[in-house]
Amino acid sequence: MVIRNEAQRVQVRDNVRGGNGTLENRHIIEPDRMFGSATLFSEFFFDPGDGIGPHVHDADAEVYYMLEGVLTLIEDGKETELRPGDASYAHSGTSHAIENRSDRPARMLAVILKV
Repeated sequence: MVIRNEAQRVQVRDNVRGGNGTLENRHIIEPDRMFGSATLFSEFFFDPGDGIGPHVHDADAEVYYMLEGVLTLIEDGKETELRPGDASYAHSGTSHAIENRSDRPARMLAVILKV
């Protein structure tokens, strides 16, 4: 099955999980098409200052994959810069947040997996 870019749902939200700014994300594949193994497969667009606030994954895990720009990952209180090609995995029980502290836009893929 092919899902064309123009058929992918775009969502715009303010202060995601208590984070700063307004985030746009493009749902590449909707959850009902992922055979019960994932609940999110999206591309996120971060302008400078945008972020996703701290949250914990209890019954799932999240993978970030950087496409463009620089984002700061805060995982269990430790900060790490993510750059294009970098990936991050937050397993069940891990607290994480992500912010664009740079002066340029950034993009990443996010996948939430059921565990």
